[in-house]
Amino acid sequence: MGLAASQARFLAITARKANCEFQSMQIAQEKLSITRELEKASEEYQAALNQTKLVWDPDGTGDNAFDLSYDIMMKPSAVNNYTPYLITTRDGKVVLDSKMAAAARAAGIPEGGINNKTIDLGNGKTTTLYDQLYANFLNQMVKSGGMSESSAVACRSIGLVKDVGIGAPLLDKTQASAMGINDLLVYIDNSIAAGANGTNAEKDLADKLTFSFGVDSSGNDLGLNLQTSIADKGNQNSNYFTKNQAITTDTSFTLSDLLTEDITFAMTSDKISASFWQKLVAGVMSAFTLGFAYDGIVSWLNKEESGWTQQATVQEQALVYFLNDMFNAFGALFDLENDTTGTGTQAFQYAVQETFALLSDCQDLGNRNHSTDAFYDAVNGSNNYNGWVVKNANKNNNYGTQAISLSNLAESFMTFYAQGMNGYDQTYYIVNDGSKSNYVTDDPYYMWTVKNQNANSSDEMYIAEFYSAMFNNICQNGWIENDQIDDEEYLSNTLKNATYFISSMSSDNYYYQDRYLDNGYVVEVTDDDAITQAELEYTQKKSKLNYKEEELEVDMKQLDLEISSLTTEYDTVKSLIDKNIEKTFTMFNS
Repeated sequence: MGLAASQARFLAITARKANCEFQSMQIAQEKLSITRELEKASEEYQAALNQTKLVWDPDGTGDNAFDLSYDIMMKPSAVNNYTPYLITTRDGKVVLDSKMAAAARAAGIPEGGINNKTIDLGNGKTTTLYDQLYANFLNQMVKSGGMSESSAVACRSIGLVKDVGIGAPLLDKTQASAMGINDLLVYIDNSIAAGANGTNAEKDLADKLTFSFGVDSSGNDLGLNLQTSIADKGNQNSNYFTKNQAITTDTSFTLSDLLTEDITFAMTSDKISASFWQKLVAGVMSAFTLGFAYDGIVSWLNKEESGWTQQATVQEQALVYFLNDMFNAFGALFDLENDTTGTGTQAFQYAVQETFALLSDCQDLGNRNHSTDAFYDAVNGSNNYNGWVVKNANKNNNYGTQAISLSNLAESFMTFYAQGMNGYDQTYYIVNDGSKSNYVTDDPYYMWTVKNQNANSSDEMYIAEFYSAMFNNICQNGWIENDQIDDEEYLSNTLKNATYFISSMSSDNYYYQDRYLDNGYVVEVTDDDAITQAELEYTQKKSKLNYKEEELEVDMKQLDLEISSLTTEYDTVKSLIDKNIEKTFTMFNS
């Protein structure tokens, strides 16, 4: 190769090598940028892991929590027990969304609040300013979409509840004809207490809500001879009564005890058979199919099976009498005597039938070598099933134990009844396995219609009371409009940073504001949804950046190979040029 040609080749190699090195530097910069992006994405993801949100937790268990929203606190529902929880500013003004604010403004309620005044209507008649403004407020609330017409009708029919929320107490929720499960339990206890010195009707209801296991319809002891401890276990005929897994001979309890405690009957026997229950269930099924009008299972048995007590063991008799009392208790509680539509009676019959069906099934928990294990396994296991469970020892004279949860039977019955009342839908359902069942008693917002001797209100009264308490506080403390308050994230942030507060009723029946942390119903929890979203975004971004980094890595390796090749060629051509120059100088020097 001539010198000129070598020099031209050398320049081309030098240019290409410089370009490759420049590209390599650019790739290195891009890889550095990707590293920074990955670090930023990781930091954002780590920050997201600490994200929290506010939830409304009405029963304090966390099992029935709702994402906190304006409507949950500021509109009447079973979730807030028909009691307003007001969102307020630091100076106590009630924060209204755009719809409520439009209604307040159109009704003529000043933003700074207003004192109640007596207005002379003439002819010796007076009214108050609040009464007039309240009527206007209701009309404007319907017009703006802040409340439904049916709610307004309820409020108009009852009128403004005087001073409620500003000193006057709210109504006792157990004095209604419909209530949630928590109020229902209190109502049952109150009804039992009222029966002590009450009317004959109150005494009758109290008597039906109180039980004693192991007696017949006349209160005669059936002779179960309950054991006092597992150490007293007999060979083939040992009967046990347990409350919360503790053996006891105290078999008295109330319907509310049945629904809040684990009450169980167990027996140890070498002959455990479901034949009696299968026959009884078949009879009950047939009776209801033929239009059986329920007047008590024992009454029906006495008519249809005159010798049923001779066919049944003493344990089976005890359970029959218990079921009879339990059904009668629920029948009285739900006031089936005054069921004019027949819906409640039909649902009741369905619940009786389905509850009996649970008794024909028996869950075998398997075998153990020790009778004490068999006993406790059966008792504990019965709390997880809605029928009989059996635990067999099968060794020497250690007999198996059969147990049934009376509490689960009661909760199952209520669930079947709710099914019937709701058109037999599957919102609530019962299967043999309790963990796979959805009990209505776990829903604090399901409303139960009950026989209330002293009922002086209805759901309409609660709605009227709710808006009365809100209206009275708006007038007394003033209000402001915030058209963003309906946004859950915005609401949560304003409460977290103390821009707004939650005002709730205290024991003196006035509203006081607190930070959300001091409110028993609003709880700050980990925002799992936000964390899941952040994890998804991080995973996607990381995947894209890793893919891009892999592509750059391939490009970098190709450039490194090319640079290495060019370097070799560069050195070869440069050496050739040097030799040509040296040869030329040597020739001319000669």
